[in-house]
Amino acid sequence: MQKNLKVEVTEELLLQKIGGRKNKGTSEYLQKAISLGSTLLDPKGIYDLFPVAQMEKDRLILENGESFRSEHLCKLLEGAEKVVVMCSTIGPALEEKVRELNQEGNYGEAYFLDMYGAVAAGRAMFNLYKELLEEFKGYGTTVFMEPGQLDWNIRDQRVVFKLISPENIGVRLNESNLMIPVKSTTAVFGIGDPAKVKKGSFSCASCPKRDFCTFRHEAESFAL
Repeated sequence: MQKNLKVEVTEELLLQKIGGRKNKGTSEYLQKAISLGSTLLDPKGIYDLFPVAQMEKDRLILENGESFRSEHLCKLLEGAEKVVVMCSTIGPALEEKVRELNQEGNYGEAYFLDMYGAVAAGRAMFNLYKELLEEFKGYGTTVFMEPGQLDWNIRDQRVVFKLISPENIGVRLNESNLMIPVKSTTAVFGIGDPAKVKKGSFSCASCPKRDFCTFRHEAESFAL
């Protein structure tokens, strides 16, 4: 199932991403990135729902025989009867423009536009997640986790692509299991009986790097 997504990147979000404050040197770059970036976005999402057959210590087995290997993922999805597998992207145009700006020697503009794209990609996934939470209102829902996080090997991107075919929204995998366009995200969350499914805002809640991670506060600011 596919969705067209809405994404808005504010100056505040962009400043948080670059870890700085607005000044005369950055103000023009910020405005250019936001103005140009908004014309280059084509945010889309795709997802599907899969019943869980078995949950082992470090292996989640679906009824269709596919499986994910990650102890942290299994802990996160404890109590879930089904999993939602999803992918979002902002499309290729922004990355192409960043390459063009770098080739022209406009490194400042390229950097700020690239940061804009990173924020937009994160918002695209979170907005897809929010829409799906509305669809599954009444169920218990877990937080989501992405392949490559913690102990979840990036190789499981192959399973994700087999399950939901992100190629249908213009996303493909290269030989290193990295997505193209790069500003794309895949993730999994669980749904089930509200009394059994774990609650939380993001996978940060169970992450062993929580206390010293520089991205935790950004993630938690997205909490519903």
